[in-house]
Amino acid sequence: MSAHRFDPAKLPKLNDPARFIDLIPERIWDTFGVDDPATVIELGAGTGIFAREFAERLGDGVIYAVDSEPLMLQWMAEHLPRDLDGIVIPVDADVSHVPMPDGVADLVYSINLHHEVGDGIPLLREAMRLLRPGGVLGVVDWRLEDSKPGPPLAHRVGGAAIAQQAENAGFADVRVSDVLPRHDIVVGRRLG
Repeated sequence: MSAHRFDPAKLPKLNDPARFIDLIPERIWDTFGVDDPATVIELGAGTGIFAREFAERLGDGVIYAVDSEPLMLQWMAEHLPRDLDGIVIPVDADVSHVPMPDGVADLVYSINLHHEVGDGIPLLREAMRLLRPGGVLGVVDWRLEDSKPGPPLAHRVGGAAIAQQAENAGFADVRVSDVLPRHDIVVGRRLG
């Protein structure tokens, strides 16, 4: 992780429902385009606010909410609704080294993580390892334009650069969507 890592002391910002004004769960999920996934992995899940939202769209699937920050994992474990027990599963791991088997996931996604990791290639390679053939990568991050709220422009990566990184990591059918007001969504597929 880089020096731009989210400060865990600002945890309440992660749970602010106002985030859904810009990060619209329905648009994100629809853009990922994965019907009825059995296994989903969120990298950099924070407090699991999006894992909880997406769990409603899963059917019988499971979301592994990966984070390495103890405060986030503790919050997630303490506040997970009972009806999501066994559906959203917190995982303590670095996002570049998730202790799960190769080819286990139908969807691996991150939201507002990419600009924090510095070099995104190790993260994308780990996503590739975790995905089954035909599985989908989804990266949601700040658009490369100065906007508030959000990190400084110098910390942002932007959809075009993330898409290029995804292609360099071996993803196919990579595209960038601008269906969100301040974020790009990069989607790619693992072939094989």
